[in-house]
Amino acid sequence: MLKTEYIDVLSVISGKLYASAANVMDTASRLIPANTFCIANLDSLSTKVLKSFNREKVMLVEGLVVDNEESYCALVTEHAQGPLIIDNNLTHPLTKDMDATEFVGGCSFIGVPIRNEKGEFYGSLCSFDHGFYQYEERDVELLVSLSAFFTDLLEMESVLTHLRTAEKKTELVLEDKKNLLAVLSHEIRTPMNGVIGMTSLLQTTELTEEQVLYVDVIEKSSNNLLSMMNQILDYSKIEAGTLKLELKPFHIRGAVDHVLQLFAADAEKKGIRMHAAYGSPNSPILLGDSPKVTQILTNLVSNALKFTERGEIGLFVRHTSDSMDSVTVSVEVRDSGIGLPPEQQDSLFRSFSQIHEHCSPGKYGGAGLGLSICKQLTELMGGKIWLKETSGKGCIFAFDIPFKVEKVQSFSSKIS
Repeated sequence: MLKTEYIDVLSVISGKLYASAANVMDTASRLIPANTFCIANLDSLSTKVLKSFNREKVMLVEGLVVDNEESYCALVTEHAQGPLIIDNNLTHPLTKDMDATEFVGGCSFIGVPIRNEKGEFYGSLCSFDHGFYQYEERDVELLVSLSAFFTDLLEMESVLTHLRTAEKKTELVLEDKKNLLAVLSHEIRTPMNGVIGMTSLLQTTELTEEQVLYVDVIEKSSNNLLSMMNQILDYSKIEAGTLKLELKPFHIRGAVDHVLQLFAADAEKKGIRMHAAYGSPNSPILLGDSPKVTQILTNLVSNALKFTERGEIGLFVRHTSDSMDSVTVSVEVRDSGIGLPPEQQDSLFRSFSQIHEHCSPGKYGGAGLGLSICKQLTELMGGKIWLKETSGKGCIFAFDIPFKVEKVQSFSSKIS
């Protein structure tokens, strides 16, 4: 049975996704030089403004409810199969005689429909501009991509509602709990990739310095959401017991070098030195799952970089021989970051645990799954992971994993 606390965790994830989506929408509203943006929900009688963004002139406020006959947002669902663009509401046949036109004043308008998981109209994503801004094709494409993203968020919300109802009726209806996160994660990745793709296209166009900054924010927010989805998908696979180990030859130096290169640009931006040190100039070729070792390293280094504003991040690697054909690889990831509060350390490796959220709400983000995934992957490979040391000057995370050694030995450090 899917317990209530499990559904509550999904609700937390849903809330964080909505908050991040609102940030992306806010940035998109800055990128498109129109005055007002809004997300509206429609029922059979009325339209409600759920979220609004205004610049110079307040044209719409959150919580505003109007009859559908006087709703521009309702026009999107009633008279358009796709985006509805009105260059001038004072002359357009759909709006010139509406009472709402007198309320908002002369303006240009664009609206794209938002549908629910059944394909039914949920509402619309709309923009107004009292300066009669002429919407371009790229503006339309960006709003359509965001509309698809909101559709999948609505699907998650709908799933949660159905789960809560079903839980009250029967304990058997939620037997497929271990696949739920994977389904939600997979479904939201497609529109998220569309947003990222549109952002990449926007970066190839001629933009002002201000617009470049806005596009960068959209890109970073989108990538953060996608990273969160990837973590949720990994977690669901582990929970479902479908994650399998591969046994292929690899070199630990290759995994470490790959992770260092992966974060090199971000570390450089923050002025943080990243480096690796090895206990021996040579090491054996290991038989194991290199991608999972790389994922553990990636999660640890990502956390170290997130919570470190200055100084350095170091990876220290050594191996000890257990027998003629096996070794234990020991890795320490050290940072000079903010450290961990003592009262939170017991919950460090729990799923959905966000250690710094209570003291810095919303600052660091994430789903709180990174260390939990590290622990489960390490144990899956017969190893262990722990917090070795922490203070106000940084943290040291360490893990040990045993590996079989490739029978045809090559101790050249050049092999990766």
